[in-house]
Amino acid sequence: MISSVSFGRAAKGMSAAAALVLAGLTSGCGDTSIGSSFFHMTPEAPKANDDKQFAAQPTCPNAEIRYGTEAIQLFEPGKQGDLSAVRFQISVQRAARDCDQIGDNIIARVGAAGRVIAGPKGATGKVSVPVRIAAVNGDKVIYSALKVVEVDVAPPDFGADWSVVDEQVTIPAAISNDTIIYVGLDEKGKLDKPTKAAKSKAPKTVKP
Repeated sequence: MISSVSFGRAAKGMSAAAALVLAGLTSGCGDTSIGSSFFHMTPEAPKANDDKQFAAQPTCPNAEIRYGTEAIQLFEPGKQGDLSAVRFQISVQRAARDCDQIGDNIIARVGAAGRVIAGPKGATGKVSVPVRIAAVNGDKVIYSALKVVEVDVAPPDFGADWSVVDEQVTIPAAISNDTIIYVGLDEKGKLDKPTKAAKSKAPKTVKP
């Protein structure tokens, strides 16, 4: 198994249950802050000056919260942009992943977790959290899926945690070294089918 993790400190109010969703992806691995470098478990570590050899080594791509997609606000009808009319604020606070190499592909399990809180109006009720998980190589999207999580905001906390895991993020092993997995909130996205890399001819798990 190619295994590693990327998540920041739990925000205040994050429940133990939501944290365990991400911790379960990375059992036995250390945690680091979002955006930092990670140790990639590979069969043999190539020399630093051998770029071609390094590029050929399959890795578990870093998982990051995409800048600008960390939070969204839901407003009362007809009052878009009026901060006094915010009904709910949704945030994504943590991201994690681990990977297996199966044939010519890296299969990553990607988890995300965050929180929904009531706005100034103290709204309650069910909230749909749109979470986009995408693997990007340069300017090319290798994989993209929208996951919608339903949460219930109720008193006395007027807030609720959410979490989601996508177990089928598929990336060609040959380009895994310079691919990034992004997690974020996508309020304008449409629920779609994930785009996946082509299936390998003879899938098999490859040990690190």
